[in-house]
Amino acid sequence: MLRSILHACLLFAFCTPLFAQEPPPPVPPDEPPVEKGDPEPEQPVEPAKGYAHRVKKTTRKGEDRVLAALKWLEDHQSRGGDWIANEFAEASTRDGAKKTGNIEFDLGADRDNGWKDTNNIGLTGLAMLAFTGNGYNHKSGDYKRVLRMGILSLRKVQDNDGCFGPKDDDHFVYNHAIAAMAMAEAYGLSQDAVLKPIVEKAVEFILKAQNPGLGWRYGVQPGISDTSVTTWMVMALHAAKLAGIETDVKQSYDDAAAWLKRVTTPVNKVPKTGYDSPGSNNARLRSAQEFEHNGTMDAMHVKCLLAMEKAKPKDKDLKALAGSFNTKDALPQWDRFKIDLYYWYYATSALYALGGKEWKAWKKQLDEVLQDHQRGFCKQDKDAKLDTPEALDEHGSWDPVGAWGTAGGRVYSTAIAALALETEWREE
Repeated sequence: MLRSILHACLLFAFCTPLFAQEPPPPVPPDEPPVEKGDPEPEQPVEPAKGYAHRVKKTTRKGEDRVLAALKWLEDHQSRGGDWIANEFAEASTRDGAKKTGNIEFDLGADRDNGWKDTNNIGLTGLAMLAFTGNGYNHKSGDYKRVLRMGILSLRKVQDNDGCFGPKDDDHFVYNHAIAAMAMAEAYGLSQDAVLKPIVEKAVEFILKAQNPGLGWRYGVQPGISDTSVTTWMVMALHAAKLAGIETDVKQSYDDAAAWLKRVTTPVNKVPKTGYDSPGSNNARLRSAQEFEHNGTMDAMHVKCLLAMEKAKPKDKDLKALAGSFNTKDALPQWDRFKIDLYYWYYATSALYALGGKEWKAWKKQLDEVLQDHQRGFCKQDKDAKLDTPEALDEHGSWDPVGAWGTAGGRVYSTAIAALALETEWREE
């Protein structure tokens, strides 16, 4: 009998928690409910001083176009939180919307995708930068869930040495630099302590990868440098510094400045910064050899010197580097072989920092060109009554017809165009 009673007591003790658990404590009435998919309630955040200017205080001129681009990016983010160059259409949440694909220059509707698997980490970083550029963070605001998912996707691919993603392709350096910059801005806008060591490790990898006395290129200290990779690395370090990451970058900046000086030389009596050698033209994809060369490297040089505090906006050397941007052929034009969003983004940033009438002229032209060709707002879409996200899957995006469109696809063209339009409230 005693054995039976003990057995019954033990059975009751083990089974009661399974079938008769106490209800959870009620949520305090002043605590907002957690949104579906969000691990914590929304909470106000205080950004780092270097990012406080991005927090929206008033209505911004032209912001409706940026918000349309961000809406497109939100609606084409994968379930895993990243943006995929050749699968964004499958990720679309715009059920029932018409998908036209590319409509520009008779290039075909299938001219939409970027490279498979190669640059998704960098694209994810670039898309996140479009949101952080408008002052959004992952703790509060309209796009907190989008950014949180993006952050989680990048955290998953950061290696023990701090590098974001695998190193089995030369382009991993771009992926890392852009992802590091995005994570730094996310940290700067939120001051989320969880992100700090992630950014610190990313910065350590950048410093380790630099060629001693020079800049960066493909790989870890490969011995050769180029201005494009060098600039992304410098901008990532700058983003981390603005976010409050304390790292000694003096030697790194000195070396990067030495590289930029080495590849800058007079061409037709005008200073020209080269891509990988003095005065050389900027790089072009094999599939984009017809595209005209431009002042991308000059704009990058200006941005680097300002970010590294090696020059001031009033310096005549910077004015000379940017002097050609406002010539007739160098201004933004929706001409088949002149479209280069990469150039437009960096030149916009450089000219805004320098200010003056040159900036105003460039900004006017840039806005007209981008707004006239943004999908859902362009004449062809309006005439077809495809002027809402519900009607058009591409609404808010840009067709990837520029010099780097075949590499990054629609995700790239939309993110970097949004970044260019955000310049006035994104930059310091």
